[in-house]
Amino acid sequence: MMKINSISIFDNIKPESKEQLEKIMTSFQAQRRETLFLEKEFIDNLYFIEKGKVSIYKINENGERKVIFIFKNGDVINDLSLDQEKNTIFACEVFEKSTILKCPASEFIKIMENDFNLMKNILIHTQNINRRLYRQLKNSSSLNIDKKLAAKLYRMGKEFGAEQGEWTLIKANISITYIAEMLGCKRESLSRTMKQLQDYGLVKIVNKNIYVKKEGLSKYFKGN
Repeated sequence: MMKINSISIFDNIKPESKEQLEKIMTSFQAQRRETLFLEKEFIDNLYFIEKGKVSIYKINENGERKVIFIFKNGDVINDLSLDQEKNTIFACEVFEKSTILKCPASEFIKIMENDFNLMKNILIHTQNINRRLYRQLKNSSSLNIDKKLAAKLYRMGKEFGAEQGEWTLIKANISITYIAEMLGCKRESLSRTMKQLQDYGLVKIVNKNIYVKKEGLSKYFKGN
């Protein structure tokens, strides 16, 4: 049975809306590195993560991948298009084995028209995504690579972290190469910068697992 209660934008919506959504939504398993959709691909569905993680990314003019976000349990993956332009502005790849829910966008809009809380949740979701994009743009344009990395690790510690004493384990199967793609830099530069943060006692890597000190990283990238 689908667990739509795990999806954040369905909080506090009408019971009849949930019933209708359960009738029109389908669930499927997606494997790591599987592509859900490509940039500029026409799609007429909304995708949600019941369990797992996916990443969205764009390809720059040099053919290099720039990871924008990693989405987790309960997140909406793509935008709800209310006009005729339904081509995606980014690509989506499964980050770890995931259970994905798919809903026809046209049917979703009909349900939303009769449920103010659902519409409000969509607006809040869009607002939060815009804020995250703004923070990324601000950090990418004003910070050096060491502070960009500190900010990214801090954010990942908050979103995917598990507290273990003075350290926070980032519970995501993420590599140095992948973090470099998130920051839009070369792997070699990222490795040197990661070593710098390790020397400062803000990061440690044990058996490919990344541990961080969130408070220390926050002070570092804010310059406190």
